[in-house]
Amino acid sequence: MQHLRGVLLMCSFLVQCQSASIAVPTLIKQTHDLSLLLQSQTSSLLRSYLQAMGRPFSDPDFSLPGMQLEGLPQASVPYLAWRRLGHQERLADNYRAYSLYGEFLQLVLDDLQALGLRPGPGTLWDQLAFAKVQTEGLRSNAGSLLGALRYPLPVVGDPLDPAAYGHADFERKVRGYLVCRGYRDWINRTVRDFQLLSYYFPA
Repeated sequence: MQHLRGVLLMCSFLVQCQSASIAVPTLIKQTHDLSLLLQSQTSSLLRSYLQAMGRPFSDPDFSLPGMQLEGLPQASVPYLAWRRLGHQERLADNYRAYSLYGEFLQLVLDDLQALGLRPGPGTLWDQLAFAKVQTEGLRSNAGSLLGALRYPLPVVGDPLDPAAYGHADFERKVRGYLVCRGYRDWINRTVRDFQLLSYYFPA
C-alpha cells in the first residue's frame, strides 16, 4: 500500500508540474489514469473511516442513502444529462468539486482531532490527509485544462460556515462519513468524465 501511495503521489506531482505546458490530450489521459488509480484508495478510505468510527458505522449494513451535507457537491447526475454536458461544464464541475472537497476533507481532519484520533503513519488521519493532497492535484489539472481550452475558471464560494455544522461527536462522525462517501463517488465520476474527454481529445 505504501508503494502504491508513492506511485500516486508521484503521478499527481508530475501532472501538476507539467500541467502549465503539457498538451491537452496528454493531460486528460494522465488525469484519467490518476483517477483510475485513486478508485481503490477512495473505497479503502471509506471502509477505514467506518471501522474507525465504531458502531453503528462499522455495522455491515450501515448506510444513509438519503442524507446529504449542505454545500457538499454531489456527483450523481442522470445519465442523459451527464452525457450532454459540454467540455467546459464537465471540467468546471470537476474543478468546483475538488476545490470544495479539499475544504471538506480539512474539516473532517479537524473533526478527527476533536474526536481524539491523532495523526500517524497508516492511520485514518494519514489516509484523509493523502486524499486532500489528491483533491488539490485534481483541481489543478481541471483548472489547467479549462485555461488551455480558453474557458474561464468557475467561481467557487466558501461553503464552510463553522456555525452551520454541529459539534457533537455523532454529528462529526456522520459528517465525515458523508464526505468520504461523496469523495469516492466523485472519483468514480471523474473516471467517467475523463474517459469521455479522452474520446474527444485522443492522446
